[in-house]
Amino acid sequence: MELQNHAGVPAILWRTAIDEHRIAAAVVARITYRIEKGWLRLADEQAWGVDKAEWEGPVGPMPADDCFIRGGIDLMVFGSARAPGGRPRPRIEVRVGLGSFTAGVDVYGERVWSAGFGREPTPTPPVPFVERELSLTNAYGGKQEWDGLEVPFVSNPTGKGFYSDAKRAIEQPLPNLEDPKRPIQKWKDQPDPVGTGLCPRAFGPRLQRSIEHDARGRITRIKPLFFNDAFPDFVAPGVAPGDRFVAAGVHPDGPIEFAVPAPPLATRIVIGSADVVRPLAIDQIGLLPDQGQVFITYRFPFRYAVIRMQPRACELRWAD
Repeated sequence: MELQNHAGVPAILWRTAIDEHRIAAAVVARITYRIEKGWLRLADEQAWGVDKAEWEGPVGPMPADDCFIRGGIDLMVFGSARAPGGRPRPRIEVRVGLGSFTAGVDVYGERVWSAGFGREPTPTPPVPFVERELSLTNAYGGKQEWDGLEVPFVSNPTGKGFYSDAKRAIEQPLPNLEDPKRPIQKWKDQPDPVGTGLCPRAFGPRLQRSIEHDARGRITRIKPLFFNDAFPDFVAPGVAPGDRFVAAGVHPDGPIEFAVPAPPLATRIVIGSADVVRPLAIDQIGLLPDQGQVFITYRFPFRYAVIRMQPRACELRWAD
């Protein structure tokens, strides 16, 4: 079975074997939109592709679109936290909402641990700033030397704020990105790193939330959440046409907001005598604030049995 793409947007038919007779498949498409007065319009250039392998996207390396189903709607924001009106401030609250669902990170100006007058190091006040990149390099993590060896914070070796003892923390930076529900209070706190863009597939908190083990440590279940590419707290449970997507703290002119359109794509699947047409559902929304651009990923998963000489066909087209 091959995909006949009549819609002309980036799309693939992903397939994998369940056993020697059954196949799991998913029609996956990604559409690039521009934001116009609170609505999404089809962009002239479809800059965001889709691929069965890792690929180079507009913001860097992108994971393969190689899954049957996800455990929710990925909400991703790429770029930087930006102070409203371009006026420096010590903290910017980045918040993302979809319908009644909300998630966010707090972004601080530069801070270091100070010896102060007590026994424990205390953070200095954050330096007011205008812009800070929303990347894992600014989240909790990093590396420390121990007994001549470099010891990384496994979930985020490229970050900052991880120290092996109080002395090593003095005059060293705290992370800029923090979870507003679990702010750092002591130098030895080890919070989960947070982000708003793509979550690495080997990211510890992502694995912990999506894989279940028995008492002997054997994997008993892999949840669909394992296949989500947003950070765990940025996975919404669902989306409906007309829901408002809102992102605050990422543009100097104020929040970016738009209505989520009804899925515009449908797939026609023919297997033997069965001939069905089904809409593709949303499973990712990505925002590029600086470009006024949005991509939405659409997916329709299905299964079928392989029967010799049975006719099979799969088409992607614009919905009626």
